[in-house]
Amino acid sequence: MHKTITLLALGLLATQSLHAQDDPKSKAIMDRLIAKNKSYTSFEAEFTSRLQSTKDKLDVKQEGHVQVQGRKWHLVLDANTVISDGTTMWTYNKEANEVTVNSTSEMDQDLDPSKLLSMYETGFKSMYVGESTDPHGVVKQVVKLFPTDPAKKNYHTVVLTIDKEKVQPLDVTILYKDGSEVTYTLKKFVPNPALNDGLFAFDKSRYPGVEVNDMR
Repeated sequence: MHKTITLLALGLLATQSLHAQDDPKSKAIMDRLIAKNKSYTSFEAEFTSRLQSTKDKLDVKQEGHVQVQGRKWHLVLDANTVISDGTTMWTYNKEANEVTVNSTSEMDQDLDPSKLLSMYETGFKSMYVGESTDPHGVVKQVVKLFPTDPAKKNYHTVVLTIDKEKVQPLDVTILYKDGSEVTYTLKKFVPNPALNDGLFAFDKSRYPGVEVNDMR
């Protein structure tokens, strides 16, 4: 679950990547994406993920939905729901009818969906790969991102496919050092939706018999 949140963070929003190593084309694309991202005070997205690992003989597909407003988020991924009000994080498993409660201050900051808009402002370099047009007339731009301190990451490359006209990510592939890769495909993206505050707190009265594990 934690790996999924990290991948989501990598996938939905891109980075500023303003380093000397960036080529002019990738820098221009990333600058446009960052400028667009800064106009969002909230967003909602539907996505699919696919984890592939030849070594472990894995090919796992999942459907997800995330809503973010400021430092708050509500993420649904198959049987798991992760909710945060910015201070407390609830991880609920539907099959077990169990929720684990943690403080957001204890989580790895790379896993924080509320930082999707700013996660890549530092720590990456970028490279332009190319541009193509799909059968539906959508012009796609591809950029690769590389962590500037790769020893601290368990992945080595992030490949972004961006809708040139909408200035939004379409697909993201994260290439891991162990040879596995995860591809995220954005099915729907809604900028600045009106979100109810009730989304960002776990109401156990809605889950009769739920087991609560408070780890704070």
